[in-house]
Amino acid sequence: MQTSQLIIAGLYFAVIFGVGMYATRYVKNATDFLLAGRRLGLVLATAALAATHFGGGFVVGTGEWGYMYGLTGMAYAVSVGLALLLLAVVAARRMRRLGLVTVPDYLEHRYHSPVARFLGALLSLIAIIGILGAQVWASQGALSILGIDPVVAATIATLLFIIYTAASGLWGVTLTDAVQLAIIFIGIPLAAALGLQSAGGFDGIREGLAAAEPDVSVDGYFHPAGAGGMWIVAALLPAILYTLIGQDFYQRLFAARDEKIAVRAAALAGCILILYAVFPTVAGMAARGVFGEGIDPAQAIPLLVAEVLPAWIGAIVVAAIIGAIMSTADSLLVAGTSHLTHDMYARIGPADRTGDTRRMLLISRIGTVVIGLLALFLALYIQRIIDLLLLSYTMYAAGVFVPVVMGLYWPRGTAAGAVSAIIGGSLTGLAAAQGWLALPYLSEWPPIVLGALVSLIVYVAVSLMTEAPDRRDPAEQG
Repeated sequence: MQTSQLIIAGLYFAVIFGVGMYATRYVKNATDFLLAGRRLGLVLATAALAATHFGGGFVVGTGEWGYMYGLTGMAYAVSVGLALLLLAVVAARRMRRLGLVTVPDYLEHRYHSPVARFLGALLSLIAIIGILGAQVWASQGALSILGIDPVVAATIATLLFIIYTAASGLWGVTLTDAVQLAIIFIGIPLAAALGLQSAGGFDGIREGLAAAEPDVSVDGYFHPAGAGGMWIVAALLPAILYTLIGQDFYQRLFAARDEKIAVRAAALAGCILILYAVFPTVAGMAARGVFGEGIDPAQAIPLLVAEVLPAWIGAIVVAAIIGAIMSTADSLLVAGTSHLTHDMYARIGPADRTGDTRRMLLISRIGTVVIGLLALFLALYIQRIIDLLLLSYTMYAAGVFVPVVMGLYWPRGTAAGAVSAIIGGSLTGLAAAQGWLALPYLSEWPPIVLGALVSLIVYVAVSLMTEAPDRRDPAEQG
């Protein structure tokens, strides 16, 4: 490891930390902390939404899939872009118009049910901690390229975004995301182009595959649907379902200056992600051409950076990967804080505590540190728990998706229907993910889809069997 690479990486960390701390000047109360004062314009709102998805899964994970499946590896990256486009069409305008803070806010507002709110907040918080821990764990592979002990490096990076997020909240997250996206937009395409050149282009990759597996057709590797339709559906649907109800996405919509900006930002962010899906995919394919079958697919992009690119370019790309992971991690961190403070702490006791702005700001900062350190501890020392926590990703989306989306468009939905749907969908998603269900025709379906299907059936059935709600809020119409 050359000293110049460490200097470049160090400068990157210093810039990100400085931008995050600069944002503290805009934080005067809990609304500034959790929602950036609801003042995000189109550029910052778009950057924040794109960066929330542009993390370890989008960059490193898509590179891994590109290595294994070729062009079909774009499926996840394209799906998250499509998900944001759907968010713009389905929910952005309606949800921003309500002026809420969290998705559980909407559940209580729509169904007048504190139970629905609590269940939604609890499932979302646990899912966020698990996904945040997974981001910390993923960062070790990228950071190991710098020649630093992966655990030490991941700890430093995590503490860095914990500090600036605790100090500046969503303002700091938004401004640092904008800087990190600028670096990503340069680094990842550069890695893909130079890596492809080193592999001898697509022809070189094709020849390498044909030589390694002479009895297998390689045409599917270069076809966008080569891995099969069901595989693509399994990649598309979970990301779409979660995006349409994820607190980390809605928090950015709620922070937009108005509903028009919320809609446009979600649509632009979706387009950006779809366009960029090709770059980590091609980088993963290039790694297959350069290294053959002898590497861990999850290390495809990091190894390509370390072994093929010039040292100074490699340092830039490492910074880009780190930026991608941090941009998702800090978004998750502030989203989790909103549940801990706004949905839970503020409602302990007989009175709503949100009016005490100074105390809420302090509790928000403390909550940010607690959630961040918990995720770091779980990621580094109790890695099996991360797998268990990530089950809550399935449970949350499977249970909460239907009450949120159906609640926007079906006035007949009731509180009993929503609570039953959350419980039924979540438990079904858990059972399917754990292999406890033996359904001959549905066993190949993603657990999150099975859970959502059960949630939908339960929601409609229970709602029709219970008294219709009184819907008079004009903000939820149109």
